[in-house]
Amino acid sequence: MKRILYTAAALLMIAACCNVPSVTRVSGTLPEDVEDIFVSVKDSTFSVHADAEGHSFEFDVPTDITAFTAVSLSEDGDKFWFVADGTKLSVDFTQPEAKFVSAKPGKSIQERLNAFNKWSEEFMTKYMEASRSGKLTPELDDQHTKEYIDNMSSTVENNADNVLGIYALSGLVGQVDDDVLSGLLEKLSPVFDEDGTVQALKAALEQRKGTQPGQMFTDFEIQQPDGSVLKLSDFVGKGKYILVDFWASWCGPCKREIPNIKAAYDKYHGDKFDVLSVAVWDKPEDTAKAAAEHGVVWNQIVNAQRIPTDIYGIEGIPHLILFAPDGTIVKRGEGLRGEGLEETLSALLAE
Repeated sequence: MKRILYTAAALLMIAACCNVPSVTRVSGTLPEDVEDIFVSVKDSTFSVHADAEGHSFEFDVPTDITAFTAVSLSEDGDKFWFVADGTKLSVDFTQPEAKFVSAKPGKSIQERLNAFNKWSEEFMTKYMEASRSGKLTPELDDQHTKEYIDNMSSTVENNADNVLGIYALSGLVGQVDDDVLSGLLEKLSPVFDEDGTVQALKAALEQRKGTQPGQMFTDFEIQQPDGSVLKLSDFVGKGKYILVDFWASWCGPCKREIPNIKAAYDKYHGDKFDVLSVAVWDKPEDTAKAAAEHGVVWNQIVNAQRIPTDIYGIEGIPHLILFAPDGTIVKRGEGLRGEGLEETLSALLAE
């Protein structure tokens, strides 16, 4: 109860100190075939009927800069997210790319979100064009990575009291070391102490502390679609180096990493080294299809869902962990992806 009261009081203090209205008015225009919209505020949803003549709408929601609010054009339709920041917001849903804009851009967190989204789109376009054209050299890749991490980190620091900070922080998971992630978490406002995303990040950090290099593996067991049960200990700690790839069929980066893993498997598979894929957050039938399409011929555990990712504090995939012959963790994370995998294995397994 004290924590809830503290959080509520902190929200009121933010609004009071900045002279922010307690409600945010949102108005806009709808396509001719839409008469009702649906507004989602945290765990509740209400509908708004449009003006019959102009297909315009207007509604008020409580000002809350710590969470996203959403509008959809049907009960189960796609959601358009915005920040109820206390400024007057408007949106035109007749446009191909509808976005919420503020009447006071200089004071609007929504406009910060718009600028962030614009940068994100331009960054990804630039990165993918370089990748497709074959111009993404290791040096250029490092530059892109640095730009991404620097911009996301500064976004967190400059928005420590609002939802954009949490949004950017989530995008850094798996991209920065745990000490950097922990430092950014400490910079967040206390209003986020009870936030589900923040609590999950902190819990994962604690889990990873116990599963760092030098620690013995933590076992898990998963029932397979055929009714059998497979354990991590069926493969790890048996006298070989074992590379474990946590992946999913829907994950593009996971599938792009498979050729690197296959190259390592083809080169080193034998008495000293083997590979195990563990499918998480995925449907077994989708896993089987993707594995066949991408040439996954090594050992697999499927249908693992969140069991291993909770144990090892994994929040983003692909995530690779290399285990020593005795089962201790040798290395995990970004250093095993791409060229880093070959560099690590050649140092351990070269004759």
